Parts: sequence; C-alpha cells; structure tokens
Amino acid sequence: MKALYQKIRTLDGKNYGLYRSLEGKSWDFGDFSLDFLHVQGDPFAPASRILVTAPLKVLGFGSEWSGSFERRLAISDFLLRRLSKNVKEKYPDKNGAIEMDEPGPEVLVRNALWVDNGELRACLQLRLPGEGRKIQAELAAEILTMVLPDLLSASLYCAPEVLQGLERHFGVLEQRRLILEELPKRGLVAFVPDGAVLPRESGLSERPLSGAVPFESPEELAVILEVDGVKVRGMGIPKGVTVITGGAYHGKSTLLEALVRSVYPHIPGDGREGIVVEESAFRVGVEDGRHVRGTDLSCMVRDLPGGVSTKNFSTEKASGSTSEAANLLEAMEMGCKTFLIDEDSSAVNFLIRDRRVRELLGDDREPLIPLTDRIRTFAEMGFSFILVAGACGDFLSLADNIVVMAEYKAECAKAASVALEARCADRVQESAVAVSLPAPRAFDEFVKPLLPKVRPASAVERQVKVKLNGDSLLQVGQLVADVSRAGLLVDKSQKLGTGYLALNLCQNPEGLPLREMADKLCEKIRNVGFRNLPQGMSRYMSLPRAVDLAAVLFRLH
Repeated sequence: MKALYQKIRTLDGKNYGLYRSLEGKSWDFGDFSLDFLHVQGDPFAPASRILVTAPLKVLGFGSEWSGSFERRLAISDFLLRRLSKNVKEKYPDKNGAIEMDEPGPEVLVRNALWVDNGELRACLQLRLPGEGRKIQAELAAEILTMVLPDLLSASLYCAPEVLQGLERHFGVLEQRRLILEELPKRGLVAFVPDGAVLPRESGLSERPLSGAVPFESPEELAVILEVDGVKVRGMGIPKGVTVITGGAYHGKSTLLEALVRSVYPHIPGDGREGIVVEESAFRVGVEDGRHVRGTDLSCMVRDLPGGVSTKNFSTEKASGSTSEAANLLEAMEMGCKTFLIDEDSSAVNFLIRDRRVRELLGDDREPLIPLTDRIRTFAEMGFSFILVAGACGDFLSLADNIVVMAEYKAECAKAASVALEARCADRVQESAVAVSLPAPRAFDEFVKPLLPKVRPASAVERQVKVKLNGDSLLQVGQLVADVSRAGLLVDKSQKLGTGYLALNLCQNPEGLPLREMADKLCEKIRNVGFRNLPQGMSRYMSLPRAVDLAAVLFRLH
C-alpha cells in the first residue's frame, strides 16, 4: 500500500493519462493484492476497474468454503452483498468514487465477487479524481489507500456474526439442492413451502410485500419433505398439466411469477427462498416482432398460405402466436421439460380456438394448432405445464390438477375437472398423430450466417464489444437482440453476461448441438467464474442458465 501511495503522489498535477502507469503491476495491500484492470482516459470517461484478491484463509474462513459449488456460491454472494452495502453507504450518490455491483434477490454466479481455488476475487469500479486534465493525487491516494482498505476490512473478514449469516445463506442453498434432488423421486416439478411470501412490494420492487398472506398448501397437494433432518411441508406440483385459476387480483399470476423467478435461488428473507422449481423450467409468452431464424414450428403451425413451409421458419418480425410457438419449441429443443404460461401474457390463438371458429374456418384455413390440441400429447411425451387460466376454460378439462386462488389462498379443485371434462367433451381436438419436435441444431452451422457481423461495430474499436442499450437491446459486435423477453434474465449484469458468453461461443464454434455448447460453457463458468473468459472482468456480469443463453442466440440478427 505504501508503494502505491508513493507512486500516486509522484503523479500530482501531471497529465491525467499518466494514471495508466498504475496498470501492469500488483500492488501489495497486506492481506489483499490490487490490480488495475482498466484505467479511464479522462475524468468523464467510464470508471476505472480494479481487481482485489485475497486468500480465504487469510480472511479467516476455513477451507470448506472453497469446496462444493453451493458453499462457494454462498460465500461469494454473501460477501458481495456486505461489500456492496458498505460501498453504497459510503457513496450513496450514483457517481461516487467507488461503485460495486448491487445484486437483486437472486443468488447468481457474479464476476463482481467470486471464490475459487481458495481465493477471493472482487471487482470494483473506481473513479480516479482529476481537475480538468490534471491528476488530483492527494484525493486519489485517500480513496485508494484509506477508504478502499477500510471498506474491504469492514466487509470481507470473518467474524462470529459474519459466519452466522453465512451459514444461514448456505443453508438456503443446500436445502434447495436437496429438494431439487427430491422432486423427481416424488414425481414433482415444483414445491412451494408453507409460509412463503409470494407478493412483491410493487411492480417496480422485488422486496416482499409487508403484511402479505403467507402461502399455505391445499391439503390435496400437500407434501412433507424431509430435508437434512428437517420436515418441510408445502404444495408439491406434480408432473403433467397443472392449471392455476381464480378471479382477478386473487393471486394466481403472483403464484406463477414466484415460480418463474424461483428457477434461481433467493436470499434468506426474500419470502421465495424456499420455492424450488425443476431447473429447466422456462416461461413461455408472446413476443410480438421477435426475430426467428430456422426454427421448426411444424408441430404448432401448419404450412402457411402460398405453401410456405414451417419446418425451417424464419422471419424478421414474428406475429404474437408465431413468436410464442417459437419460444416454446426452441425451449424444447434446448432440453426444457417444464413450461410456465400465463394467459395474460400469451396470444389467445396460441392457447385456444373456439368451437364456432373451428366450424367456420376448418383446419384448411387456419394454420395455427392451439396449445389445447397439443398439451396432452406433450404431457404424454414427458413435458409438464403450469398454466394460469382465468378465462381460457378449455384447459380445465385438460388438467391433471387445478389450483384455485381465492383471496391469495390456494385451494385444490382436482375433482372439478371430472365434471368439466363431461361438459367439454364436444370440444374438437387435433387428431392424435405423432408430434415431431425440433431436432437440435449444430452450433457451428447455426452461427455461420452470423460470423461476418461478429466484428467491431466501428472502425475506431479494436475488439468486438458487448453493449446493452437501455434495458432491452443487447449488441454483440454488429449483431443485435431484443432481450426484454428472452428467457429469464433478471438484471443488467446477467444480460451483459449473456452477451459475453454469446460472443465467446460465436468466436469458438464447434460441431456440437447448440444445447451442448451452451451447457458446456455455463458449466465451465460455474466452476471457475468469469476470469478465464476473454474480457471476463471488463464489465459486471452474472451467469445465465444455458437455455436463457440460447434464447439470446436465437434472437441475434
């Protein structure tokens, strides 16, 4: 630290660009080492990035915390939140001298702080002070050799209260892992524990709603799981077709949204930390205007007027129903087994077709095959659906289980489906023919048309960059994708992480199925973090699921 202080003092009043002389060397901070990954060119440029590393043992943590994935994820996420909170308290303004990634309630692999091989690696943003084009050495020295060490010391060292909180963090992840292992043994795809808090504070907040009605399982679907010697009661959602119904504002979409977000683990106290969903679960909804390239839609969309085949369908601007069919079938291609659908965010003609419309048009003049005609066939093929239907009553006669939400309380209406079946027996169905699902695409063939555009976006740039314009438009070199409804990407860092992983795959194509390539890369990041990925520490990023990475790749154009 002394050497860094002396170096900075020699730069006082000199040209701002000389800050770059701090790069290329590890600065000794005692228990920590500091490296400058990037130094900004002037005071108004994007902030500099620094990497702080320290052995876990030196910080007081035992070797067990660098063992299993769950333990490494727990300590990485827990310490990141401590450091991020302390940085925010020190610099509450958006443009403070030091910034740290602020994670949401999901527990993800993040490059902001990750532990592997017994070493902690934390990335922070640092705004190096300057007056005009001159270096302010005294202020820079204070930030780097006084403020930063104090933040690290207050956040990252082990203490009894720290260890207690960390064990609780790990306990949530370990319980989730054990329940995930138990689900297939019980024939379940999801589990919602009694006492879970499903509603959020508002549509703009992920905090639990204060005073919300805690979830309680209906007796007919209640299961008791013994997890590490502790019995946990809750609602088990079986494989097959489950319909969630009820009146408006009674909590049916709230339940589905909680299931959707629970494809990722959540922090203790979030209210959803005990909810567990089969890991491949994928939300399917309408996406008007999305780009589709070479997707086989034939089992949901017959040939279009003019003899246009849907076996290798491409469009720059898909309709609502076509986009939803593509979303479902691409997810199936990627190995997803469970699908979460809300009628409010779906195309009506993708879900159902009224009997009178069928009689009027017939199949010859309607290429769309509604989900009602396919859902039982899909279920027999091993796929499961959890579907919110408050108005599309045809699904009630097709359900294996019906959950009725009434004043935020869940009731089971399984017996009602028998009577509904009799009343809906005259509903016309697509003939029970064998359904051909999309074949997995070879990744190198899939990306070949994209490769000419995997290059710097302008003559000024030296390398292919990943950018996020607003919150929805992801740019990879000269390729773009609307990621606002692509898979489940929960924050900006995950969208950027997906972009960098997509770039890595495009630059290193192999003759393997796209699914296998995405799985392979995501598993690598789970093990070692982002540090071995080119540009892997250049921005804050977090790890998506392989299916969500594929969803972005499908949309690149």
